[in-house]
Amino acid sequence: MADQVSIQDFIQKNEEETAEVKLDRFPTPFILRELSISEGERLRKQATKKQRNPKNGQVESTIDQSLAGELMLVAGIVQPDLDNKELQTAYGTLGDSLGTLKAMLKMSEFATLAKKFNAINGFDTSVDDDVEAVKN
Repeated sequence: MADQVSIQDFIQKNEEETAEVKLDRFPTPFILRELSISEGERLRKQATKKQRNPKNGQVESTIDQSLAGELMLVAGIVQPDLDNKELQTAYGTLGDSLGTLKAMLKMSEFATLAKKFNAINGFDTSVDDDVEAVKN
């Protein structure tokens, strides 16, 4: 039988990890934060579409993985404030924080932000990395 442990060992204040990403075209770095599990689940639900299967008539749910990833990235951006009215007005994307981000960035910049976001959220490892770690 295992020794009794203190429940205090499992009561931790979650400290959010953040990261700065400097993109050449912008004088101030973007700041990203990691998301909680509940935030991620909420955003995945937001990216879920329900439609009736014409073959069997049942309603099926499918997650738009691309949209879910984009929504998570937007939620993880602390700076700049993508909901800022002045910023959205400048890019012609009022009420659309994802649209603002897409209007602001080139594809390579978007990819750079996404890569760093994935890293601070623990999504930066691949099966190849795991295989290499086991080999070593």
